[in-house]
Amino acid sequence: MTLDPNLLTSVDANGDRIGIIPAEVKGFYKRHRTWVHAVLLVIFLVLPWTTIRGVQTILINIPDREFSFFGILFHAHDTPLLFFILGTLLFGLFFVTAVWGRVWCGWACPQTVFIEAVFRRIEIWTEGNYIERRKLRDEPWTFSKIRKTGLKWILFITASSFIAHSLIAYFAGAKDLVHMMEQPPGENWTYFLLVSIVTGIVLFDFAWFREQFCVIMCPYGRFQSLLIGRKTMAVIYDTKRGEPRRGRNKQGEPQGDCVSCNRCVNACPTGIDIRHGLQMECIACTACIDACDEIMEKVNKPKGLIRYDALDFTKISLLRPRPLVYMTALIILISGLSYAIATREPFHWTLLRGQGLPYSYIQNGDTKDILQNQFKIHIQNQERVQTVYKLSIDPKIVEAGAVLTIGENPLSLQAHEDHEWYFFVRLPESMFKGTRGQIKTKVHIESQHGEKTSHSEKELILMGPQGL
Repeated sequence: MTLDPNLLTSVDANGDRIGIIPAEVKGFYKRHRTWVHAVLLVIFLVLPWTTIRGVQTILINIPDREFSFFGILFHAHDTPLLFFILGTLLFGLFFVTAVWGRVWCGWACPQTVFIEAVFRRIEIWTEGNYIERRKLRDEPWTFSKIRKTGLKWILFITASSFIAHSLIAYFAGAKDLVHMMEQPPGENWTYFLLVSIVTGIVLFDFAWFREQFCVIMCPYGRFQSLLIGRKTMAVIYDTKRGEPRRGRNKQGEPQGDCVSCNRCVNACPTGIDIRHGLQMECIACTACIDACDEIMEKVNKPKGLIRYDALDFTKISLLRPRPLVYMTALIILISGLSYAIATREPFHWTLLRGQGLPYSYIQNGDTKDILQNQFKIHIQNQERVQTVYKLSIDPKIVEAGAVLTIGENPLSLQAHEDHEWYFFVRLPESMFKGTRGQIKTKVHIESQHGEKTSHSEKELILMGPQGL
């Protein structure tokens, strides 16, 4: 069979899609990919249902502006830290691509992991190996085909629903999602519809769309050429050793090691022929390597005709401009994130003036010489333990006659709890003589949990009459 290098094996002469049913392979890379996929499945599906110190392991609760990452809870005021997190993920992908090529696509991308480790295995269990599945695809509809196909799609829908619930748990919170699942759908129509839509999208993508996402929609394959170099690792075919392959050598010309079995094409999940060189559609899954090595063993030839190697067949080196630039950026971002988390205040608070008039008079006997300023503090405990907070104002202004009035002082907050704390400052009108109606002072908060004590202060402006 001669393959046109300008056409994908996933489309026919008219450009219509041919459903790809890749051949199963065994070998070194297949074994290691199976273990990697098993670990990643646990991370993708189990991680949102776990907690660390009472906080969901990973949570991206956008409506409530709450984000947790392995036990560290972030809030809206921590948004600048997202720069470091997203930057680390982005440059991490750049670095991995510059050194190991598209290893992310073939080994760690959720698209590949779920298709290969879940949906493809369901197909094998219900319909048989790739030869039996190809035969079943072309058969007319019989009771046996309906039974096998029906069971397959029931399992597809079940798996898609579980994946969708795990995905939504990252954003809605696992505890809240479980609580909503225990209630009738009408009690939480928004999330019921959201989970149903996500289930449909997952089912459509992993059960039918599959390799078309990688070939048509994924932007990563299109800009990978900007990230790789001649010394980047990739899945490559050794042309010098393999060509001319069987059937292409001229009479009397020695034949290369490639026996034109097309086993590499049959095993490719995106339907490409790796012998045509590095292609955008290649996801570096290494299935063609195991497939080719299996054939080389049978024909008593050395393995490695298709192998994972540098594009220029030289030794890999990290001491190149592109990886060094990405590595430097990674070090800077990780260091910045580590410093920001290490120096993060144990509590966050915002000081606001109370609603209404800037100040008011308090009746003191028959006179009105006492002024009152009202304030509100929004305080949030960022520690993982219960913490006690004590509020005070500058002792100098207290000595001058100011009085702090507060309902609860000290205040105790549970881990990650927030609270609105109201207080008043009362002081004689005479203190505003020559001040143009403003007195600047300080308000202090001291936090205490165990033997650890922290202090924080903000400027406090007291308002009063002008012209005294």
